[in-house]
Amino acid sequence: MSDCIYCQKDAGFFKSKHSDCEAKHTGGCSALNSLLMNAFVNGVDFYTIDKQIKSIALDSYINSEKLNQIYLNTFDDAILRYLNDGIIADVEKKTVARFQQYTGLSQQVLNLNKSLEKVVQSDILQSVLNGVIPTPAITIQGSLPFMIGKDEKILWVFRDVELVEQKVKREFVGRSQGMSFRVMKGVYYRVGGFKGSPIETTQMISIGRGILVLTDKTIYYNCQQKSLKIPFKKLISIEPYSDGVGFQKDGASSKPFFLKGMDSWFTYNLIINLQTI
Repeated sequence: MSDCIYCQKDAGFFKSKHSDCEAKHTGGCSALNSLLMNAFVNGVDFYTIDKQIKSIALDSYINSEKLNQIYLNTFDDAILRYLNDGIIADVEKKTVARFQQYTGLSQQVLNLNKSLEKVVQSDILQSVLNGVIPTPAITIQGSLPFMIGKDEKILWVFRDVELVEQKVKREFVGRSQGMSFRVMKGVYYRVGGFKGSPIETTQMISIGRGILVLTDKTIYYNCQQKSLKIPFKKLISIEPYSDGVGFQKDGASSKPFFLKGMDSWFTYNLIINLQTI
C-alpha cells in the first residue's frame, strides 16, 4: 500500500494516486493557467488575484514547485501572445515586470526558454522601427573573433549557430566499358574508364557551428571552418524559417546559405528594418 501523491492519503494496493485527486489537480492547473493568462492579456495586477491563486493551488494539491512551473509556462505563452500581436507594448512590459515582482522568479528562471530575451529584442526592434539605432544593454562574454567597425553597434550575439551552405554535387553517368585502343603513339585512352557527362544536383551542406553577431550594418559569422562578413546592403534576399534564416548575397558566384539555431523572428525583422534606415 502507498499514499496518494496528491492528498497523501492511502491510495490502495499498487496505486500511487486517487483518480479524483488527479482530476482535481489537472483542473486546478488549467484554472491557474487561465487566470494568469487573463491577467497578462488584460493588465490585471497579480497581487489582486493572489487569494484566488492560493485557493486554487491549495484545493488542487499544487505545491510550490508545480506552481512555479505553471508561472513559467504561462509567462512563456504570454510573451508569445504579445509578440503575435506585434511589438510588446509599454503596458505589456509593465505587466511583465509586475509578474516578476509578484512571483519572485529570477531572470535566469524566466529566461529558461528565452522569453525574457524576446522582451529585450522587442525593445530593440521598437527602436529600429522608429528609425533609431539602439544601444542595447547586452553582456558579451569572452572576446569576439571579429574586427567590428568603429561606426558599428553590436545589437545581438547568438552562439552555437549552424552554417549551412548550398553546394553543387557532380555525378558522372553513362559509364562505358570496353578495351583500350591506341589514340596516338605513347598515349592510351581506356574506354572502360570513361565516366560520361556530369549531372549536377544541389545539396545543403552543414559547414560548422559558431558565433553570429548582428550589428546595425553587418552580419558577422565565425566557425572553425569559415568566417563571413556581409553588409546588409549586399543582401539581395532574406527568407525566415522556423529554425533559422536563409540568405543570398549579391555576386555571380555567391551561393545561398542558411544560419540555423538562432531566433529567426528577431534576426529577420532586425535586418529587414535596418536595411531601410
